[in-house]
Amino acid sequence: IGENLLYDGSIFLEDAGSFFTLPLRFDTDDWLITAGLTGATLLMISADESIKDKVGRNTISSFNQDFWDIGTSYGVVTYANIFSAGVYTTGLLTGEDEIRVTGRLMLESLTYSGITVMIIRYIAGRVRPYYNEGAWAFKGFNIDNEFQSFPSGHTVVAFALSTVLAERIDNIWARIGFYGLASITAFSRVYNNQHFFSDVIIGGLLGFGTGLYV
Repeated sequence: IGENLLYDGSIFLEDAGSFFTLPLRFDTDDWLITAGLTGATLLMISADESIKDKVGRNTISSFNQDFWDIGTSYGVVTYANIFSAGVYTTGLLTGEDEIRVTGRLMLESLTYSGITVMIIRYIAGRVRPYYNEGAWAFKGFNIDNEFQSFPSGHTVVAFALSTVLAERIDNIWARIGFYGLASITAFSRVYNNQHFFSDVIIGGLLGFGTGLYV
């Protein structure tokens, strides 16, 4: 057990270094993709208000005692971390390497994407949609949760978790189930007026990309 803990700890740190220094290794194609994604994000922001009016409901609560609470709960980082730690511990204690590695990858995906989303949200300082200040209301360098709409943290968590599970299980039903559940999380955040459309799209891409990376 101790040997596996040390090994997984070293891999966790090694992967973290590789993940957070990735932009330093970008080539021309990577920067073109980044520029394209930035442009697409600006276009999405332009459409955010109209999508909010069509999809969002008049609430300021994440939980509204209905079906969409399932998606919201799935995106709660505390639950995701407890589940991931449980999977890792189970694999560690039983000696099942596949389960242990899956748990480690889940924790890696959640940690790296979580740190990234917190940095972006702090810098962007986007006002949440229920304040009705518009899609272009950004008050950067703000630690108040009310001004950290971009990207959606719940959506990052859902896709960071689902991507690892779907790709490790590696069959069509796992992909439909886990990616479907993460998509419900994304929709619930827009429907419950907590995030704009662009928030959940970028959050989903960040979680998905991190999951695939690890």
